[in-house]
Amino acid sequence: MFKKNLSFKLIASLSALIMVVFLISGYVTFTVYLKMFTGEISKQFAKANEQAAARVEFQIQNMYKSTNYIVFHPYIEDILRRSAERAEDTFYNRLLDQDELTRLLNQISIDEPKLSSMYVYNTKGSGYFFENNSGTVIPLSDADYTAIKQSLEGSNGEIVWKAMRISSIESSGYKNVISAARYMKNKQQELYGILILFWDESLFGAMLDDLTKGENAQVVLLDDRNHVVYTNHKKDGYDLEALLQAADSQTVNIGGQPIYVSRSTTQGSHMTLISALSLQSFSQKSRGIFQIALYSGLVSTGLASLLIFFTGRRLLGPLRTLVAGMKKLRGGRFDTRIRISTQDELAFLGHSFNEMAANIESLVKEVYERKLHEREAELTALQAQLNPHFLYNTLDTIYMKLYLGEYDEQAAQLVLSLSGLLRYALQSPNTHTTVQDEIEHIQKYINIQSARIGGRLETFIHVDEGVEGLPVIRLILQPLVENAFVHAFSQMSRICILRIKAYLQEPEALCIEVSDNGKGMTEEQVKAVLQLQERKLDEVQEAPKRGGIGLKTVIRRVNLLYGPPYGLTILSEPDSGTTMKLVLPARTGEGGRLA
Repeated sequence: MFKKNLSFKLIASLSALIMVVFLISGYVTFTVYLKMFTGEISKQFAKANEQAAARVEFQIQNMYKSTNYIVFHPYIEDILRRSAERAEDTFYNRLLDQDELTRLLNQISIDEPKLSSMYVYNTKGSGYFFENNSGTVIPLSDADYTAIKQSLEGSNGEIVWKAMRISSIESSGYKNVISAARYMKNKQQELYGILILFWDESLFGAMLDDLTKGENAQVVLLDDRNHVVYTNHKKDGYDLEALLQAADSQTVNIGGQPIYVSRSTTQGSHMTLISALSLQSFSQKSRGIFQIALYSGLVSTGLASLLIFFTGRRLLGPLRTLVAGMKKLRGGRFDTRIRISTQDELAFLGHSFNEMAANIESLVKEVYERKLHEREAELTALQAQLNPHFLYNTLDTIYMKLYLGEYDEQAAQLVLSLSGLLRYALQSPNTHTTVQDEIEHIQKYINIQSARIGGRLETFIHVDEGVEGLPVIRLILQPLVENAFVHAFSQMSRICILRIKAYLQEPEALCIEVSDNGKGMTEEQVKAVLQLQERKLDEVQEAPKRGGIGLKTVIRRVNLLYGPPYGLTILSEPDSGTTMKLVLPARTGEGGRLA
């Protein structure tokens, strides 16, 4: 994982900013460029569509000139009328008519190289066939003739176009052609025949292919009846119906692709040219701009990261030094000072840090020494407060023995035990003692107290192996044991049982339990005693009914020296005895002083 320092955050934030700027810039440029480019392409495509429609119209007008030559030729009209009026149309007569018509129409075949075949029919349906110079034969079957004749219904001598697929001599067996048919009427609008011309589909394809050259486009040429005359539509092309229904100069979605549609209608022939241009290829090409912006952003981000990394090591060096100094200061090394090598704002921070560290070091020394002296004085006061307390109780017991006239060896043992207690208690409270010494002191105290209650006392003391030499606070157990004699065993007529157990609960926790079978404590009394661990001694206005000044000194001394989690816990119920558990650290400090 990357270390989330200032340099990393600076590199990450600037890199993200650069990438966002380049992405937004690339996207905006891509969108604007695509809109401008597609708009310009659409205009050019629409203009090209109009020019192609004009070429189609020019070609159609030329066809009208050529067909007008045929339709209004008096000799051709005479031949067709004569052939229609003959009672018997012999082969010889048809041959003569064919030769004469061939001579008259030969020029048409020369002027129209894309004309494949031409048929001339009289009003009785007798036809004459003419082919162009290329020798391409477009046979016309009776069914095709009937279909063309039906398409002429309703016309008035204008050309009727029809795209056809008829049988031919080509390898595929079929040929795509465009038929141009019209009624043959003279100037008096008298019908005397039908003219049918077959053109190769390249008639319009050649002039419209320029519109789609090099582009994924499609064209459809419609006559004035909206019949398809020519189209380059393929099976995998656009939906022809959707294309025909699209409005002029409109971008529509056909087959999941954006398609621009342009329409142009010729003025004379009323032919409609529909062109469709796919904009998907332009969108794909335009995405290159966005990709370039993305790659530029990545390269710029990499270069910026390197620049920030190398310059940051130099510019942020004093800041890293300052952070390292703060870590040392937070770890307790108040003599920490940093070296200042710049003359900028970071230098001001460095000087301020050095001054702050010096002030903190001075204040810590002053406060630490004052608190140390206050703690030693308070411990000494507590010790002095404790000594008269149990001394008074002990002397009171000896007094009772002497008052009752018991001058035997037991009284002497009481005096000897008291002497040992005084010698032990008057030592300095700051020097440590061991569990073994504290247990021996407690045994002397128990000897004195047992004299008060007689033979009703049973004592059980158990110290685990390895615990005897552990250091403890001097006179820390005596108030706990005294509490049992003063409160637990008072006014008891049955056997008084006292148990003392010392053991290691954890590698660094020494536990000493003092248990009795006395009258116990209520839950409120237990809470009142334990609350002393959370309050200062001088804040306690009055002692609880169970547990006097001795327990307060124990709690206060442990809090002063160790603090949580060390302290005193009490388990007790009325008439079921009490167990006081004292938890102390199983370690020593330097110089023989308690840690």
